Amino acid sequence: MLHPETFDGHGFYYPLGNSPAINLVGFLPPEIDAEVLLLGCGDVRNILFTLFAESSETANEVHRKYHFTCCDFEGAVIARNILLLAMILKNEEASTMWSIYYDIFMSETCSQVLKSYLAELLSASEDIELWLRSDLGKVLTVGSKYTLAVVRRLWSAWAKSLDEKGKGQRRKSVERELANIVKERHSKGSILSVARSAGPLTIEVMRASMDHFNHYWKHGTTDRHTEKPPVSNPTFSLTKYGRKFSVHYGTNPLAGFHLSTAVVPFGSKDFRPMKSSSDFTPLVKCAKEEFNLWCQSFRNAQENNTFTICFFVDEALELCGSLSPRIDATGIKEINENNATSKGYLHNHPTQFNVIDISNLIDHVGTYNILLSILALLRKDHISYLSTETLLKHEFNIDRGNEALYNVFGVDPASVFALLGITVVDFMCAQTSISQVSEHQLEAFADGEQRHGRLVWKWIPSFQPEGLNEDCTSVTQEPKFLYDVRNMVDFLAAIYKKLFSIENHTWSLQQMEDCVKKRKPMNILQHNTRMTFSLLLQKVKRLTSATVNWNELMERLLLFVTRDCGCFIAPCFVQEQDALNLLHKIKTVDYLDIPPSLAATRFRGARGHRTSKINYESVLTCITLSVPTKAFNKLSMRDMKQVGTPQLQLTLSCGDLMNHFCAIQRKFGDLDAIDGPEPGEIYFERNAPKFKEDLDGWMGASTILYSCMVPTWFLMLIGCKISLDVVSNPMTSLLITELGPFMKLFETDVDDHKSVRLSTMFPLAKTFLGVPTGLKAAKDLYNTRFGASSTLKGDTSKLKGMPTPKPSGLQLEYTFLMSGRTRRLERQQASGFGPLPGSLDFGAHPMISRILYRWSVESDHSLVKLLEDKATISTTREGSSGIRVHLGPSSKLIVFPFPIGEPIKLSVARKSKYIEIDAPMYNGLMRAPLYSQFPLVIANKSLRSIVPWGMHRINLDKSPVVLIDLLKHGKNGYDWISSAATFSLSRQERTNINSCTQKYFGDLMSEIKETIHMIIIRYLGIQGFQHNCFVLSCEGVGGYMLIYVKDIRLDLSGQSITADCALVPFEDNNLPQLAPNLVDFHHAPLRSSPEESKAWLQITPNLVERCRTWQHKPSCEYIKSSRIPLSAPGLRIGDPPICDCGKGIFPKTFYDDPVIKPFLPHATRAALGLLFPPPYSKQLQNMRDLISKTSGLRLPNILSEEPKKTGCALCGKEEDGDRKLRKCSACMNVEYCSKECQKKDWKVHKKTHGT
Repeated sequence: MLHPETFDGHGFYYPLGNSPAINLVGFLPPEIDAEVLLLGCGDVRNILFTLFAESSETANEVHRKYHFTCCDFEGAVIARNILLLAMILKNEEASTMWSIYYDIFMSETCSQVLKSYLAELLSASEDIELWLRSDLGKVLTVGSKYTLAVVRRLWSAWAKSLDEKGKGQRRKSVERELANIVKERHSKGSILSVARSAGPLTIEVMRASMDHFNHYWKHGTTDRHTEKPPVSNPTFSLTKYGRKFSVHYGTNPLAGFHLSTAVVPFGSKDFRPMKSSSDFTPLVKCAKEEFNLWCQSFRNAQENNTFTICFFVDEALELCGSLSPRIDATGIKEINENNATSKGYLHNHPTQFNVIDISNLIDHVGTYNILLSILALLRKDHISYLSTETLLKHEFNIDRGNEALYNVFGVDPASVFALLGITVVDFMCAQTSISQVSEHQLEAFADGEQRHGRLVWKWIPSFQPEGLNEDCTSVTQEPKFLYDVRNMVDFLAAIYKKLFSIENHTWSLQQMEDCVKKRKPMNILQHNTRMTFSLLLQKVKRLTSATVNWNELMERLLLFVTRDCGCFIAPCFVQEQDALNLLHKIKTVDYLDIPPSLAATRFRGARGHRTSKINYESVLTCITLSVPTKAFNKLSMRDMKQVGTPQLQLTLSCGDLMNHFCAIQRKFGDLDAIDGPEPGEIYFERNAPKFKEDLDGWMGASTILYSCMVPTWFLMLIGCKISLDVVSNPMTSLLITELGPFMKLFETDVDDHKSVRLSTMFPLAKTFLGVPTGLKAAKDLYNTRFGASSTLKGDTSKLKGMPTPKPSGLQLEYTFLMSGRTRRLERQQASGFGPLPGSLDFGAHPMISRILYRWSVESDHSLVKLLEDKATISTTREGSSGIRVHLGPSSKLIVFPFPIGEPIKLSVARKSKYIEIDAPMYNGLMRAPLYSQFPLVIANKSLRSIVPWGMHRINLDKSPVVLIDLLKHGKNGYDWISSAATFSLSRQERTNINSCTQKYFGDLMSEIKETIHMIIIRYLGIQGFQHNCFVLSCEGVGGYMLIYVKDIRLDLSGQSITADCALVPFEDNNLPQLAPNLVDFHHAPLRSSPEESKAWLQITPNLVERCRTWQHKPSCEYIKSSRIPLSAPGLRIGDPPICDCGKGIFPKTFYDDPVIKPFLPHATRAALGLLFPPPYSKQLQNMRDLISKTSGLRLPNILSEEPKKTGCALCGKEEDGDRKLRKCSACMNVEYCSKECQKKDWKVHKKTHGT
């Protein structure tokens, strides 16, 4: 209901992932058990890679338990996942599993193996209780009876398709479909997207990945085969779309693996440059090797009872609402419970998660829908996080620079973060450890519609310059805010325009013009309904102080929606918005505050209304329209490329009155018949209508049921009709000729009892009612962590996690100052010590620019006396969000709900007896202090669990080592490493470095990144002699840290590189022991400014914690001193920054080096990785610009198979009647329109002239 319903009878099937696997728990401390929710989970690559990346061969290393909850709306995806995992657990041969899971065509032997496993799965799943008791069901459980029914039907269909009869015909049919897809979708040029899975080695594998993509779609197999495999794989061709082959045209098995391991393989020190070779054999080999490693780690984890996986076939947003009725994510408890009951939810799963991963659902569901529905499921602490990915440019379009996040939200992003209490990690830290180098390289060769990006979202904490950052008060408190109503209306109105921008005629025309200019099809869908806006209003109301006139705000907002939003059809949605606002307890309008019969009389008068024989006082009614499948024939018979996925709406009309409803729910099935109502009468059921669900969906013979909540009074009007329409927008305009101006698919009277049902509740599917013995029904799940039947062995109450944060007892109140037409609020006097309203101030874009807090001292006579006696008043900063106000000898710590900047304004009202603090809100452009840029937090003090807040962890022992052999491969063989380091710099940082003539750049991040860059390239030997020992030194102080680089490793999850290091801080207490070994010690000195030196002391604990595999000791200095780093806050050189817990713990290969061996007892292992600008930053460098500035060379001719560009090589002029183009006489590859152009181009062309 949050997302518009669509006609998806045609659609794409995504059996395999289209981005490289990530470590799902990369930001979670190793001691904390993982409760992971995967929405839009796709294939199992992320689970398998996570268990591999977190595994270890050392018994004394930290181990955790996992509970994965996986949801996908495509049942075939879940059925395939259970099938593969079952084969892994049964020790099936890897090559057979690969063919069954990744190949479209397979051998007869593989088909027989598949058939046997399908028979075993079907035998174990005859009913839900049998499955849950089976060996497989204890590990691979399901979350609902509906899920088991869907996957079982698919297993059965796949098994039947493997019968001998018709095998050859089915193969020929799939071959034809493959050929059609290649012709329609792949004929315009090469597909580059698979190469992104190589991360920093994207260019190296690009040509081979393109050739493999073409091979896969031509032959349907990953490997080359001398003979065609005879059997069509049913897991690719039988889905919810029936027997039609609907695999997405961009699918490739290799895309989910880390293709960089073709060049830098696992397990051995080797380096295999591909040099842009077209031979894809190394790519297939490395993917299969990684798959084998994943499978072995999965088996090992199962043997150790490490994980449980719970599967759901469901819509992501619907699952969020249904997962736990007490969370009430959608705001309508009855709807949630109805969904859960209809699908037979078992509730054998968590209802709160410390990791939520949604893949790239934002591209398909919308950012606001994701945040408003999912955050209720995210645990409220400072380590839990939401991980999102994007593939499409239209939301996070970095071409807009810093406006990219504004483009997502429609308003200032920091203001949205402040209201929701969550933020993007990169936004707070101003840098990220996750690379986008592959995207820069891809964009150098093609300007496509894709740009892969990852963002991690966390609850907003308050960081301290010293301490353990263990206090969750700032996360769990629920502050109240004051603001100027008119400014908040401006703010919410801007969001409304963003949510429904496609309804804005001017905006739509602009998008159409842009698409025409770029010669690209327009494919922009609206992801939001008025329920999205209601949920946002509900959130704002919960945060609003009781002193704000909420009714005035809503009235002004309604005036904007009906008059000023720039959308002609917005008034047609007012009835829906009013109904949803009532359901969410936001606002009750006048006509919904009186009996519906009276409202009907007022609105229609003489035209009549049906009040006779009606005794129904509910102001809202659920209307369900039963639509026959033939109503969609005009859509289903058209080409998918013409129709797309048009959005649908219900429309109530009566004469000249018309109201649209897009927040609708769709089910497949036939309603039970009802007795009683006479023809021509409207009839209201006082419970949920029952229906029999049809699991065949669009392929079935049942009707399609569309339901929504509507105002009852409108249904009482004589002549009231209801219709199902296609939403009119630029993408559906081609359908007007067939469907008419109102785009109606089906229409009937509301008193048509066969097609229309009026009730107090949404329809209830009767197929899956009832739950197995021992499991909880939907309405009973309130007090369990995993429900009654968690499949983890042992006592689940002992799972290691964050202590449950206690809500703050004191409700704080702030004032938002919003920029724009800000009017100084008439602040009311606050009583007691509760923080005073914070004011919001809105700017060029509506935004919250400042937060205000008032400390009232009126109730404390001693403080009043100090104020009256004009005692000294001052403030000191305490952390990213804290201000301590000193009043004489007394003081009060004020923690703002969002990080703040400078300057702080202090106002004193001695007569009114309060002190007011006015602070600017951190906006992402201010320079954050070091402790906020590189924060560490302690997740659980008893477990001594510490983790970097803004960097992902890496298991160095599972990360492939780059073999450095300059004699064999030359310096050019390692240009990709230097390129990755180069892209860690923003444009401004590169300018700082290139233009600097002084010792230091004057910009801290420029200095830090250049130091990391120098360590890496000097270790490689690209500049000067090779070194593996580096000493950081500060002018006037001398050396303060030794960095020994053992290896450069691939960071697979971060798509980057990292140096495997030993860090030896020179401390006052260890220098006497180190001094003898430092005499004649060969090293490379790296000078740093005093500011950079302090930064390194702040950063080093992060570098240690992000690769830590050992556990902190009970005697840990961090815990005893309550300080990280140990030298904080002064960060004095000579004070130890790192605790002793990990000192001397290294792999044997470190001790094999006699140079560093004497230092290792004083050293700690660390992962020194590159730091990158945020993926939405305006300062990201461009690959083409970089190449043109550094070498003047054209890009490598990797895309040689593409059609040659016509026109002059310099000016681009085309041939015409009077102008003839002439080829270069030497190379015969390029053409010019004149000798002048050839001469001007010679400096560039001569460098590739002989190629």
